[in-house]
Amino acid sequence: MDVADRGLLSRCGIYCGACYVYRAERDGGEFLEETAKQQGVAIDEVGCMGCTGPEDALWVNCTKCHVRDCLESRGLEFCYQCGEFHERSCNYYERLAEFCAERGEDVRRAMEEMERDPDAWLEAQDERWRCGVCGVPCSWYDETCRSCGSHLGRTDLSS
Repeated sequence: MDVADRGLLSRCGIYCGACYVYRAERDGGEFLEETAKQQGVAIDEVGCMGCTGPEDALWVNCTKCHVRDCLESRGLEFCYQCGEFHERSCNYYERLAEFCAERGEDVRRAMEEMERDPDAWLEAQDERWRCGVCGVPCSWYDETCRSCGSHLGRTDLSS
């Protein structure tokens, strides 16, 4: 992965590179077709460059993101720049963190790691969201690798 792709540094700590829309656009094939069908859009509408990527290259759901709106209204780019994040007083962020924990992401810790070293975080996430057998990138919800069929063994994804 090219760590220069800063669009994958999400504003909230979710790794955009494992988003099913991001993956479907890049991986193509049946996954792209399935994603378009599930989302009720044409195949050429499935795409995103990550939440800090260009506005016109965001997935439609990402353009409606409460985190983006909140940060933009405060003149901030990332949640870790906000005092409410560090005080744990942002109710929206706490709900987001709970949701992400259910699928194995610790977005609070991710934000802290991004604040320290964003390039190292991107590299670690790129490695984490790959099949351990064939090395192909996977999405958050994949239980098996679409390339080799291996079980991804994601019993504890919080690390």
